Amino acid sequence: MRTFLCIPVDPSIRDHIASVAVELRVHVDTRASWVIPENYHVTVRFLGEIDPLLTVDLKETCQTVTSQIASFEIPLDRVGGFPSLDNPRVLWAGGKAPVPFRNLLSLLDSGLLQLGFPHSRAESLAHITLARVKGRLRAPLTEAIKQITQPSWTLHADWLVLMESRLTPQGAVYSPLFTFPFAKEKDGVRVRR
Repeated sequence: MRTFLCIPVDPSIRDHIASVAVELRVHVDTRASWVIPENYHVTVRFLGEIDPLLTVDLKETCQTVTSQIASFEIPLDRVGGFPSLDNPRVLWAGGKAPVPFRNLLSLLDSGLLQLGFPHSRAESLAHITLARVKGRLRAPLTEAIKQITQPSWTLHADWLVLMESRLTPQGAVYSPLFTFPFAKEKDGVRVRR
């Protein structure tokens, strides 16, 4: 079973990001596989193929981690490409990873190491994948980015989801396997919901 951990994107933000993707698509001159808005999410950690029985341990790890992280905000204030703007393989919308997001990655990395997953490098950006580029861009991505309305939103991160990804000829189909809320701050103290 192919899985990843993510933060879901609420419908109002999803609609805004979709409008940015539509604009970008007009200005990106290459073949690309565009993500449908219903599949937008902030990637936390790709786990790859796992034994379904491992979900029991993953559930325990995620519950422990989410109880230590309060809900937080993720800025969505730019569009970019990985690994570079000159030769992107992935187009994304996102922003600088806030401290709670980096703490989430660190705590998850520690828990996942104990389950046999490899160490993951810390991310400096939190992002939503818009498209996977299939060819070379005919014009620099920087030119396309200059032509679009830049995002200027904030995503409220309330949940961590373990998602199953089934690849089909029509694209990826995502199914949540479990969801845990982040802790809630009350008068400066983290409280479990």
